[in-house]
Amino acid sequence: MSSPDDAGSPGLYRGLRRIEVVSLTLNNVIGAGIFAMPAALAASAGRSSLVVLLVAFLLVSLIALCTVEVASRYRVTGGPMYYASTAFGMRAGFIVGWLMYLSRLAAFGAIASTMLAYAAGVWPPLGSALGRAAGITVFVAAIAAFNLRGVVHGARVSSLLMLAKGVPLVLLALVGLWLGGWRTLPPPVPHGLPDLTSALLLAFFACMGFEQVAVVAGEARDPQRDLPVGILSAVAIIGTLYMLLMFACFATVPDLAHSARPLADAAKSLLGPIGATAMSLTAVFSCAGGLSVSMLVTPRVLYALADQGDLPPLLARVEPVRLTPAAAIITTAILVWLLTVSGTFIYLATFSVIARMLMYASTCVALITLRQRDGPAPVTIPLGTVWAVIAVLCSAAVLVKTPGVAVRDVSIAVLFGWVARLLVRRHPPKQGMLDTA
Repeated sequence: MSSPDDAGSPGLYRGLRRIEVVSLTLNNVIGAGIFAMPAALAASAGRSSLVVLLVAFLLVSLIALCTVEVASRYRVTGGPMYYASTAFGMRAGFIVGWLMYLSRLAAFGAIASTMLAYAAGVWPPLGSALGRAAGITVFVAAIAAFNLRGVVHGARVSSLLMLAKGVPLVLLALVGLWLGGWRTLPPPVPHGLPDLTSALLLAFFACMGFEQVAVVAGEARDPQRDLPVGILSAVAIIGTLYMLLMFACFATVPDLAHSARPLADAAKSLLGPIGATAMSLTAVFSCAGGLSVSMLVTPRVLYALADQGDLPPLLARVEPVRLTPAAAIITTAILVWLLTVSGTFIYLATFSVIARMLMYASTCVALITLRQRDGPAPVTIPLGTVWAVIAVLCSAAVLVKTPGVAVRDVSIAVLFGWVARLLVRRHPPKQGMLDTA
């Protein structure tokens, strides 16, 4: 199962280059969270925010290292769900993949709402119910259409949106490097462990998403070389960017802890109202960039689940000309549109964090299992077993802090998916249908 020639995604086109792998990772992590995180961290941890952020990135780096080693064994679409399948069996793989898919749907709805809220500040008609529905319809249709044209087109749209949001954020980060420093931090104020833990969870949440590029490994030109470089480079860039943005906000926003739009307020203090408007537009581009990655990655999860026989084979069909999972893309576009317009995505959003942490933990445990069973990976991380154990323990600590309602929601989601899987497995399609799927 660990051969580099593993052909788990035979019908998909391998067109993603290393630069696009990096861009996809950056775009997926740098979404809506960064535009609220500075104020929330300042409120929970004060001048300790930078330490909290550093700890969060150390934890993310450990999980990223585990993901890199496990990902280097395969050249297929699926990411964490495929790793769980090969390490623990198809049932575990389905659970991880199903939770991954649902969490991505919920995240799409949440980010889309944030994007529309910022956009309404620039163009008020988007604040009405009709304007909101029209805006999300046009946006979802556009990014779905680009992804139907092919993975490279979808990745290029993502790269353009990454450039649109990346330039203003980097410029503001340079302000943090120039004006920020320890002297700009607020006076030390005692913070209790619950506040620091809350801040750590917030920072960790803002750093999630790096693993999504592994889901489209089956469409990368050289995933065993490009994924490790892409993931680790992106994590390092994001860590540096976030730290400098925190410095910039502390240096330019007098009461950062109570700022509703911290980055916009920072830009306003430097450039006036024009700066605030520009940063609001940047927030829109940032959300749009994250959503473009979601529309690229999320259908591939559905495709992978159907491809291994757990969902109807229609969802695993590949469009013969563009070589894209068209049915999975269209289905996902319809679902995220419904969730965003109706607002029912809130129900699914409550378990997105716990689902993601379970995915991370499964990949870390898979590293240990695959090392013992299959030997060294093409990319072997020094002390990988130690890092995996630490990452699992940290994930468990995060799950302990998750509200009990999330456990209920996860249970409902798993049960629903499991019933669907049983129905498909009990009535499998004929061989001819599988050949055309």
